[in-house]
Amino acid sequence: MSDPRSRSAILIAIAAAAGAFGALAMVSAPAARADDTTQIIDAIQGDYAQGQIDFTAALTDFGHGSSVQGMAELLNSVNDYSLSPTDNLVLGTVEALEGDPITSSLYFDDLNDPGSFANAVEQAQIFFNEGQDFLSNAAIDFSSGDYGAGTYAELTGSADAYVLPVEELLLGALAALDPTLVY
Repeated sequence: MSDPRSRSAILIAIAAAAGAFGALAMVSAPAARADDTTQIIDAIQGDYAQGQIDFTAALTDFGHGSSVQGMAELLNSVNDYSLSPTDNLVLGTVEALEGDPITSSLYFDDLNDPGSFANAVEQAQIFFNEGQDFLSNAAIDFSSGDYGAGTYAELTGSADAYVLPVEELLLGALAALDPTLVY
């Protein structure tokens, strides 16, 4: 038969070793920080919050008779609700996979009352040129292996080149249709 004291001494030694290992693990634990998934979700929630702010501004502008500015804020809101969340999901995922810091929300607050169709055409051309610059930079970033920067430039360039100019021309047409809408 075995001695019960030796069995209890072994159990105490194992418990002490486990306690020491647990204390060592707590001492060397890294500082807590938000994980990438949380930061991506926060960015998407920021898009929806900004979309709500723009939607509220649109309702206020419509209520005050500022139809063109109200439409601009409404388009900003729709962009924040529909384009920004998917863009942030894609961009955040690429940045997380690359080990890059997660970019905060990508907002679409670029539209305002152009005042006239001519001003809208000028602003649409500026948006389009900026978009082409971003898309050119995206190609350079992708070819050099910087996928986070390339994705950011591609998403921003696509919005600037293909979404915002059309919306700006729509606002210009609205301003041109009824000169009393321009205040």
